[in-house]
Amino acid sequence: MKTIGALLKESINNLSLCGICTPRLDSEILIGHALSLERSFIIANYDYEVGEEHEKLFLELISRRCKRYPISQIIGKREFWGLDFLVNQHVLDPRPDSETIISTVLRYYRNKNKRLRIVDFGTGTGCLLISMLHEYKYSIGIGFEKNVNSYRTALNNIKRHNLLGRAKVIFDSWENSNDLFDLIISNPPYIKRNMLKKLQLEVQNEPTIALDGGSNGLKCYLSIFPVLKRSLKKGGFAVLEIGEAQNNIKKIIPFYGLIFVSYAYDLSGKKRCIVIRQA
Repeated sequence: MKTIGALLKESINNLSLCGICTPRLDSEILIGHALSLERSFIIANYDYEVGEEHEKLFLELISRRCKRYPISQIIGKREFWGLDFLVNQHVLDPRPDSETIISTVLRYYRNKNKRLRIVDFGTGTGCLLISMLHEYKYSIGIGFEKNVNSYRTALNNIKRHNLLGRAKVIFDSWENSNDLFDLIISNPPYIKRNMLKKLQLEVQNEPTIALDGGSNGLKCYLSIFPVLKRSLKKGGFAVLEIGEAQNNIKKIIPFYGLIFVSYAYDLSGKKRCIVIRQA
């Protein structure tokens, strides 16, 4: 039997040859997953002997990583806002940049006891909606999701976080939302179509439907803005994630009878969200 240290040495070399930027970290995470052990145990016990079945499983996981599948898809979960979420090949991987939506909302609704009615357009894993309900414990929320596999993933995450009493997922497009909400959040697809093939290989292994923002990157926003106009309560806010293709998006907001409030920036200083309110 090989030890953890010996297997890590081999996998780190293999991942490096495949162009993986974090071969040691990825190897430690994957062997921990294969053995059902915490990473802290892995780091402290390189002499621990690994059985043949677990070794085989670990090598299969490394093989998938070499094919540039994201770590989260391989192990089936990802942390977001301090919470664990189930992920798979049908949903966009929750990213730290998207936590800017949560931190931005917290600046506008400082009273966490407020009873908000929240909706998440294109909910995917449900990570945004669930994180908001984790912060605002007296609020209720709805997620719209038109992809059936993503819908099931979001529903499973709602169950996982014991939120069936306060959250639900609607299997439908956000364009069919007609209710009124205090807060609307969304991380819509915003990558220009001609840029999709230039993304990291890991990102290219994620669902195209969750990335493709059309020829100019504005397709989804132009379908969201009319919904914001009819669905935002007076005094309510919408916080939408944006990318580089939406740098000047505030210029078109007045055409929809909405008011631009501000941009919000992520930890790297990039413009990451736009805040909008009812006119």
